[in-house]
Amino acid sequence: MNQLFRFATAVTVLVATAGTACAQNPNALAGIDHIPLAVRDLQMASEDFRKLGFAIKPGRDHGASIRNRHIKFPDGSGLELITVGSASDELSVFYMEHLKEGDGPAYVSFHVRDAAKLASALSKAHIEVDQAAGLTTFKDPRLGFVFITLDNRSPTDRPEHFDHLNGAVAMSEVWIASDDPHPLKELLLALGATSRVSVVRVPEPTEGEVFELQNGRVVIVRARHQLLAGRPVFGVVMSTKLTKNEAHTDQHSQVSNPGSKRLISPSNAHGLWLEFRVER
Repeated sequence: MNQLFRFATAVTVLVATAGTACAQNPNALAGIDHIPLAVRDLQMASEDFRKLGFAIKPGRDHGASIRNRHIKFPDGSGLELITVGSASDELSVFYMEHLKEGDGPAYVSFHVRDAAKLASALSKAHIEVDQAAGLTTFKDPRLGFVFITLDNRSPTDRPEHFDHLNGAVAMSEVWIASDDPHPLKELLLALGATSRVSVVRVPEPTEGEVFELQNGRVVIVRARHQLLAGRPVFGVVMSTKLTKNEAHTDQHSQVSNPGSKRLISPSNAHGLWLEFRVER
């Protein structure tokens, strides 16, 4: 058994609440898309996530010195492992500066598959944007870590790219920490999210605001939860399905919902909290 799987087993948390289902808000315009996770060593990061049970999809040529690989799900959500070799344009310069502080999430993206509805919603909310190459970014620097894409799904996606040995079926939650979250909240509400304030676990219990999107939720908490100052995205939740063997154990166990939550530390997930939650 490899080191990362031993770690995952050691930090298994048993919870006494009902199994968590992937949140869905069918009235929302937007869904969770992918998180570009900047890493210094793409090969090492790919192997580490493969050891955690993820299938890794090869990346495509980005030009310049940027290389990537993907952890993908059928709904378009997932992680993009991305690295850069030299500073040759604005984006590669950004990633090189980002990686000086270490591996970690650089952005969060949402998908809106109806461009006309997106433009209308942003206009009504008076949210100023820039658009280029199918991406929508924002003039407000407080939204500099956010972008919207039409669709992260690709004709080159294959069933084997979604066949994750750890049972993961979607990236269903994103944790964001900020002391100035108003622009992000306005954006999410403009995209049709519903919101509520509640106690959340990120991973320790704290008060946060939860925004429900088409295929999951965004949890916003105070900036003190940032792993590195200036990096708002600090964690994700992967929804998983019980295997037949796990379901049999769950049914006959005296402990409520054994193994329904596993938490991987940022030191073992390249700069972000990574939680697996059983979806029933």
